[in-house]
Amino acid sequence: MSEGEISSKKNIISVVIVNYNGRTYLEACLDSVLKTQYDNFEIIVIDNGSSDSSQDYLRKISIEKPIIKCIFNQENFGPSKARNQGAAKAQGEFIAFIDNDTLVDPEWLKEAIKVFIAEPKIGACQCKLIIEGTDNLIDSIGEYLGQNGFLVQAVLPAEEKDLGQHNTINDIFAAKSAGMLVRKDLFIKIGGFDEDYFIYLEESDLCWRVWLAGYRVVLACNSIVYHKFGTSSVVLPDKINYLTKFHGTKNYITTLFKNPGLKNLLQMLPVHICIWIAVSLIFFFKGQFKSTEWIFQGIFWNIKNFKKIIAKRASIQSQRVCSDKEIFLKIMKKKNLRYFMAKIQRNKKIGNASGWDKGKI
Repeated sequence: MSEGEISSKKNIISVVIVNYNGRTYLEACLDSVLKTQYDNFEIIVIDNGSSDSSQDYLRKISIEKPIIKCIFNQENFGPSKARNQGAAKAQGEFIAFIDNDTLVDPEWLKEAIKVFIAEPKIGACQCKLIIEGTDNLIDSIGEYLGQNGFLVQAVLPAEEKDLGQHNTINDIFAAKSAGMLVRKDLFIKIGGFDEDYFIYLEESDLCWRVWLAGYRVVLACNSIVYHKFGTSSVVLPDKINYLTKFHGTKNYITTLFKNPGLKNLLQMLPVHICIWIAVSLIFFFKGQFKSTEWIFQGIFWNIKNFKKIIAKRASIQSQRVCSDKEIFLKIMKKKNLRYFMAKIQRNKKIGNASGWDKGKI
């Protein structure tokens, strides 16, 4: 099939959902997806070794609804590996990744596929994420890349209501896997999600490689997915601080090691690491010694695994189609340090609000 040609199978879509101890949310999510107004899709659920009643429910529902296919892991491999497992099983020409704490608009796949059909060089898209249980507050409409390698959100969570002000198909740097679609052939070509990213930044890394391959990432503004806020802290209450500090630091640095050209690598990465060290010292002087330790563990993971990361970088750069200059003109938003400090404080404030963990405000 030539590039951009519409398949005779009417653009089969595989909806991939990763679950870990998410029985509380899973049934509503699947009920929502089953009501999707699209003729040709399948649902693949990967359970990452849940210890709640998720697996019993999934075995039952997959018998009742053959459209649902399940993969059962014996342990929690993290979202990246699980999504790759789902993609390997997928029959679709497009893969839709959503989280288990989402509800989808019935037209979400129809609206997303329109974007791909209209422009063959769109490789991935972000669904418009609305915070479930609120009066149309925006969760995410995509992210941009800051000059020092940190993500710049197009709209901060809960900062704006969706009143149609973002109803344009804009280029973005990266999508969030709570609601995103990607061409399967491109996903395979660029290597899927990096399985060394247990959690966090795996979508940003993937989308950077989409751009490097000569494709675009855009906001599919009419494809709506409703996302609960703060469920990670509910499912993993004892680990969330470690996960954000260690994996956040580790994966940000790895992403910057692998993807930019050499000139931008040398300009961005040293500053980026210095910022992480400064953040760790802030935690240290506040007496939050574990947070300091986890950030340094994230930094040193990259030193320990330097050879592996360099090999990945060589592979990515050998397949590069677009220059940094071409890409950065479209996806970089320069922000000062004040923006990032305000972003951290805002996200912390929202995360601490008890109503958000219940998807309400």
